[in-house]
Amino acid sequence: MYPKTLLDYDSDTLKALLAELGMPSFRYKQIYDWIFKKFVFSFDRMTNLSLKERVMLNENFNGVVPQPASVFKDRDDGSLKILYRLHDDNAVEAVAIPAEDGRMTFCLSTQVGCAVRCPFCKTGESGLIRNLTVQEIVTQLIILLRYTGKKPTNIVYMGMGEPFNNREALFGSIDVFTDPSGLGMATRRITISTSGVIPGIEELSAREGEVNLAVSLHTADNDLRNKLVPINKTYPLDKLRRAIQNYTDLTGRRVTLEVSLLKDVNDGYHDAMNIASFCEGMLVHVNLIRFNYYKGSPYRPAAELTEKNFRKALKKEGVSVTVRKSAGSNIMAACGQLSDRSDG
Repeated sequence: MYPKTLLDYDSDTLKALLAELGMPSFRYKQIYDWIFKKFVFSFDRMTNLSLKERVMLNENFNGVVPQPASVFKDRDDGSLKILYRLHDDNAVEAVAIPAEDGRMTFCLSTQVGCAVRCPFCKTGESGLIRNLTVQEIVTQLIILLRYTGKKPTNIVYMGMGEPFNNREALFGSIDVFTDPSGLGMATRRITISTSGVIPGIEELSAREGEVNLAVSLHTADNDLRNKLVPINKTYPLDKLRRAIQNYTDLTGRRVTLEVSLLKDVNDGYHDAMNIASFCEGMLVHVNLIRFNYYKGSPYRPAAELTEKNFRKALKKEGVSVTVRKSAGSNIMAACGQLSDRSDG
């Protein structure tokens, strides 16, 4: 018996294993359709395979998709978080976020841990452990599919890790998700959130499709951003601004700038004015995010009135701005709360 589930193998390896079992080459496409188009995760239900082949698959693979180590559901907003344990005993978390209008967003991880180590983010506490493979990213989505029963309306790479520090697997997984013969996601339904890795922004600018870009800005003061987003020391604000401007010029797509407001840290009027200056003349939208507290963090969310005044100050300067509603905080599934162990 092969030691893994079917989806733990990449496509080339899986095709070779199926051939080794004596199955014709078109069986791979049929199995792929059952998983990605019909959301069937049992060999026994793949009825266009012969009974003998279904028995053979059950005997040789440890199931279709891995079982998550933990599953949590937020009692208030219905968000679902899974902890997916990898074969080296590391683990990652992924989240499904339902909306009242029926939309479903899947939030996927690209790394175990994170090297950026923003001090207000739980994910970076242990640093970077390793990159995920394409298959490990894809498997997160399939597990969420299995537990929600819904194809995502949107996919965001906003889980654990800095996506652009694992570009090969990141873009490889996007190619899988947008493959018309599989899930068939439109590229405009996919968003990559980065802390500001400029080579990644440049590579995305040159790729075909309409994948969206979000940048975790948090402040437009270089000294403060060096502390809040340490990668700023490598990619400072002036270079980041040019990269964003170049992206919008090349693609015509608006960039989202994410700002998590921290009490008495980056929530003052002067902070709002710095961001307004950063945005001037660019095709951008500011997304204010309520800081999601986790045990041991020295930071606290800005007061609601402060958040309201910050938004008003940006709007007065002509900046497009919204406040994003947080989801999944009851199960430690909100932005900045994911880790390689579940505290839900």
